[in-house]
Amino acid sequence: GNTVNYSGGGSGKGRTDFAGGLVDFAGSDAPYSSGAPSNLIYAPVYAAPIALMYNIQGIKQPIYLSPSTIAQIFSGYITNWDDKQIAADNTREVKTPVFQTKTVTTTNKGKKVTKKVPVLDAKGKPKIKSYKTQTINIDLPKSQITVWYRTDSSGTSENFTNFLNQTAGDKWTKSKNAVFANSTPRNISTQFNFQGASGSAAVAAGVKSKEGSIGYGELSFALATSLQVARVQNAAGEFVAPEAAAVSAFLGGSTINSNGTVTYDFKKSVTGAYPIGVTSYRLAYSSGKDAAKQKAVAEWFNYVLTQCPTKYPEKGFSQITGPLADKAKQQIALIK
Repeated sequence: GNTVNYSGGGSGKGRTDFAGGLVDFAGSDAPYSSGAPSNLIYAPVYAAPIALMYNIQGIKQPIYLSPSTIAQIFSGYITNWDDKQIAADNTREVKTPVFQTKTVTTTNKGKKVTKKVPVLDAKGKPKIKSYKTQTINIDLPKSQITVWYRTDSSGTSENFTNFLNQTAGDKWTKSKNAVFANSTPRNISTQFNFQGASGSAAVAAGVKSKEGSIGYGELSFALATSLQVARVQNAAGEFVAPEAAAVSAFLGGSTINSNGTVTYDFKKSVTGAYPIGVTSYRLAYSSGKDAAKQKAVAEWFNYVLTQCPTKYPEKGFSQITGPLADKAKQQIALIK
């Protein structure tokens, strides 16, 4: 019986609007670093991979990238697709996990829909059915790389730059930042092959518009624009696709904090993990707001937490289960 309006605009805008009391709830892929209101509730309601989406003409199979290579592409030290480090990532034997799935039937707009979702254990960890080992030899073109990045304040940028700093600190020497350009090891405004855009949708559109492009954003934006996504090497040496089960595996190596936020260990060796996963938080007020709206906000959060990833697995979002789901429900119960 309620209508939910969500304008988007990036995590930074969400946090600013929420702190200013302009909205009934907000969304952010990163917690406040400062300026959080005293009556703030964090609720981790879903997780998603940050995908590396690309547009390379003539390459139909997925490409493979290590953290060191990614760091050098996104800092402008690697500028061509035929670079020797990209070639080394794509001329090797690779090991990738195959996850166990199950078929579920859900009701969507009055209709029963059958879909496949990952099998997760009581702790929220996915079950790996097998591993696929293959020798790859992908001949990438002698073309320039165009790097697309977020210009707005973004939790996606903050988590992506945190990943780069933690896993390739010798290449990505600056710490994480919600504004991508403030975290890069060199001044990208002087780099000819960088293009900025506000929001992940605009980044995906930019990658789609120019051959040779690469960018980062939640998997759903790559899927919406029919872009290819890279397999990324994790700390266990596996190259993993940005899929829901692999994000669940990654979250299993993270720390759940008392306030409902999650601290990621991007360097931890976790089999099957896609190494750039993030939890998305919904921000709510603990008190001082209209009772009916507060009740509706809590119901909406619970719906996203318990139903959305199962109803729409094709969007690439991960169901939160196990201890993190328990924590999320505890946080939602604090919305009064």
